[in-house]
Formats: sequence, structure tokens, C-alpha cells
Amino acid sequence: MNMAYQNAVQLYIAEQLENIFDHNKRPRFHIRDDPFELSERQFINLFRLKKETANRLINIVEDNFVELSRSSALDATVQVLVALHFYGSGSYQNCIRKNIHMAISQPSVSRCVRNVTNILNLPEIFNDWVCFLNILQKLQTM
Repeated sequence: MNMAYQNAVQLYIAEQLENIFDHNKRPRFHIRDDPFELSERQFINLFRLKKETANRLINIVEDNFVELSRSSALDATVQVLVALHFYGSGSYQNCIRKNIHMAISQPSVSRCVRNVTNILNLPEIFNDWVCFLNILQKLQTM
């Protein structure tokens, strides 16, 4: 076997062993605990963004957040993390409801996803973060 292949196999095995170790020690936190205490890798596995990027997104949502109507309403941080987990799972909302890291009801998940999505779709936010290149225009300028 060549050296690059052996290194790739060893890296894969190391990652699998780390996943097993992480699964066995299972850092459990409830919605009231700080998910930012997770390692960067665990955070990315759950929310598909680095902590720094998630914080930037939370700040954007907070700046455009509608006042909470109830004292028990979920804050912007929780809503963003729930929405990110949902976006990253590519699955139904029940996976979040049953997830030990989220521990909120399905209707709450639905509200979080709707609220965050509506904020992210505001033109001043969407147009600042999303850019669709017009390939035809680009080709004509070359």
C-alpha cells in the first residue's frame, strides 16, 4: 500500500474511534445549558456551522427579532440553534424534538424554524448573504 492510502485509512479509523468515544461519553445538555460549551467539532456536527458563524447569525436574528410575547418564549439563540439543527438534519422536525440536545416540542421546533427562516428571508439580510452569479453576464464581460 502506498503511504498516502495508509495515512487516509489511519485517519478514518481514528475518526471512527473518536466518534465511538464521543458517543459513549455523550455530552448531554438541556436547552437551558450552553451549547457553546461543546467542542467545536461537536458543535459543527449538531448545527453545521462554526460557533463564530452561529454567533453572527444569532446576532442578526436578535437584531430583527420580534418582541417575545410570553416570558416562557424561546430566545433568539435557542431558536437559531433549533433552526440550524433542523436545516442541517435534512429531516423532519421530530428528529429535533427527540434529540437530547434540543428537548423541545415539535410545535416549538416549527415556530423556531418559521421565525428564523422569515428573518433570514428579509431582503436586507438575504441579499447581503446570498449572491447568485449570472453566468451569462459573467461570460459576456470576459
